[in-house]
Amino acid sequence: MALRVLQAVAAVAVLCRFPVTLTRAGDRSEGTPGQSYVAAVYEHRVILNPEPHVPLSRAAALKHMMSNLDVYEEQAARAAEQGAQIIVFPEDGLQGFNFSRLSISAYLETIPDPQSEDWNPCTQTDRHTHTEVCTEPDPERISWAGL
Repeated sequence: MALRVLQAVAAVAVLCRFPVTLTRAGDRSEGTPGQSYVAAVYEHRVILNPEPHVPLSRAAALKHMMSNLDVYEEQAARAAEQGAQIIVFPEDGLQGFNFSRLSISAYLETIPDPQSEDWNPCTQTDRHTHTEVCTEPDPERISWAGL
């Protein structure tokens, strides 16, 4: 089994005062062309809900998440300009944190069990409810990410 190596190519660009780190990943021992890629890791200052314990409507929660998604879109395009082929965003970067069980509910998306159902939210937009972050206004907005 070949040793997998992550080799830092560059820690580049402060984008909106946050670093995007580009890393080349691949199998150094095999040296086969096409066996590596350039990845970017983005640190995001989340646009937070000022009152995370107050429940919002689904429309208000979507508007809030879209404001963070707008930043993701811009940063993905910038990372692609610098050679990134894939980008990693923070786990809670779209909605933020400090929610109560009740107040987070408007932010939640349907994620069906992949063992019982084969579903692509970008091509089957009407199959489940509460999938707007992936499907609105453009069904390919999340999946393309400018890369």
